[in-house]
Amino acid sequence: MAELQVQLYDDDLGFLDLGTDPYVVASIQLGSPAVREVTRVRSLADGTFDESRFIGARAVSLAMRLRNHDACNPGGAKSMQDLIDGVLPYMSPRRRPLLIWKLPGSDQTRGAYVRGASWPVAVDGPKFPTLPLQWVIPSGETVDLSGGIDPLCVDISPSTDTEAGRTYDLHFDRSYPAGQPIGGRLVTNPGNLTTNWELTIFGGCTNPFFQINDHTMEFDRNGGLVLLGGQSVVIDSRARTILFNGEPGQSRYDRVNYMEWTWDDLLLRPGSNIVRYGAAVLSLQSSARLCYQPAYL
Repeated sequence: MAELQVQLYDDDLGFLDLGTDPYVVASIQLGSPAVREVTRVRSLADGTFDESRFIGARAVSLAMRLRNHDACNPGGAKSMQDLIDGVLPYMSPRRRPLLIWKLPGSDQTRGAYVRGASWPVAVDGPKFPTLPLQWVIPSGETVDLSGGIDPLCVDISPSTDTEAGRTYDLHFDRSYPAGQPIGGRLVTNPGNLTTNWELTIFGGCTNPFFQINDHTMEFDRNGGLVLLGGQSVVIDSRARTILFNGEPGQSRYDRVNYMEWTWDDLLLRPGSNIVRYGAAVLSLQSSARLCYQPAYL
């Protein structure tokens, strides 16, 4: 059976492989996410009304030993303190490193953005000290990293039309209803949770819209939105922001029809999703890019 593979990644610190000498991972424990309960008792009756829907954070623990001995490190052993110092920067609560793992015998790589919670050092002898690590996954979800740490991205060609239905002059009448919107893109979410995304709409266009399944975000309020060539608007469903050129302080949230949908409506559901991008006025340069990481419970 293949060994358990574990890595840490941080934009500043880079990759740290915990699955090979001098680090030896004994086990990994993925806690279940907390359930954010919303309940109330039934008056004058047994039972409760349970309207719980969302999950909270979850814990993940790693049991690891350090091989700080010459016989186990032919290239030259590092000291116990050096090995510990190689790991602990990833545990700082200031950071949100990516914890990556591949279970024995699995062909999928999973991961989660974590925050350090506990890292006691147990020294019970001059060699092979134990270093148990614990993190919190604030989102409560894990993500598919089989294709790498970068998110999946799909380009969406603009469209504003709907293909008309057809009627054939036969001995018996047969009418075909309107089909899917022209330019609709099928996006598959292999995860088992609804998944957040980031959408970038590139100009030039006037009053763009973005549709996921049956819900549409439109820039049709307060004068709408005009994007010239080289300009963009970045929509982040997790942060729940709509930013001109992706710049903080340049919100365009007040331009959309936010009374007609919720952010949950716009998440990618597990399985197949039809997404569509268009605008009242489009240039040949206008396009949209949707990026996401499939999420798992």
